[in-house]
This record gives sequence, C-alpha cells and structure tokens, in this order.
Amino acid sequence: MSLFNVNLFVACGSDSDGEDGGASDNELKTLAIGLWMCIESRDTQYGQTMNGLMVGKEIFIYANNTYRSTSSSFGYTGTYTLSGNTITAKSSSGTFVVTVKINGDQMVWEGTASNGVTFRYVFKREIDEGSSTAITPPNQ
Repeated sequence: MSLFNVNLFVACGSDSDGEDGGASDNELKTLAIGLWMCIESRDTQYGQTMNGLMVGKEIFIYANNTYRSTSSSFGYTGTYTLSGNTITAKSSSGTFVVTVKINGDQMVWEGTASNGVTFRYVFKREIDEGSSTAITPPNQ
C-alpha cells in the first residue's frame, strides 16, 4: 500500500531559449514525445516524504496531444496542452499542471498535485521522438 496517491502529468521545458526565455511549444512537444521511465522520485504530503514511489513507472507521450502510462497516479490515459514550459493534462483523475525541464535523455517534473502532494520526478528516455512507436498511439 502506498503512502501517497499522486495525480499529475508531465509538463516539459528545455534548456534551450526561445524569444521569451524558453523553448517554443512545438520544440517542447518534440522534446517530450516518446517513452520515459521514472528513475528517481520524491513525494511529500503532510510533512512526510516518500522516496522512490514512482520509480519504474513509464509514461508514453504522443504527438497527437495524448498520453498513456503504467501508473494509476498519472490517470493511465489522458490529453495535454502546452503553454510555455508547462503542460496541462486532463485524465479521469482530474486536471494537472506541472513544470518540467528536459536535458538530453532526462526529463524532470516538479510541482504540486491537486491533492496537495509536492513532487520531483526524474525520467530517463527509453524511446525518443524519432520512433514511430512514440509518435503514433496504439488503437484504443
């Protein structure tokens, strides 16, 4: 049994600068598309911290503004929109806004979920945006 039930989604950013100090929405989307596995996680709620809760969970981010994951905390499937360095995601679990940075094959999520949990997750890319598997979601 887990201590926390975190509901959230990926937002993406880049270390490259656009005119407003961040990457454009299209650049961010291109960087985020693919399959990612959580390799480090920290969740904090009510002053208690849980490390490693999300390690091993995967998220598939698709070009058609949908995602699916292996974690119920991410809502399994949903849709997303980009704005600057954030993505707003909607799933059966609710709507979530998370800020993320992408550097090479790592993506870092930081933020607060709708249930008050603060989090920091580090993901490693498993399949990049060039893969047809990452670009096209499976038939659902």
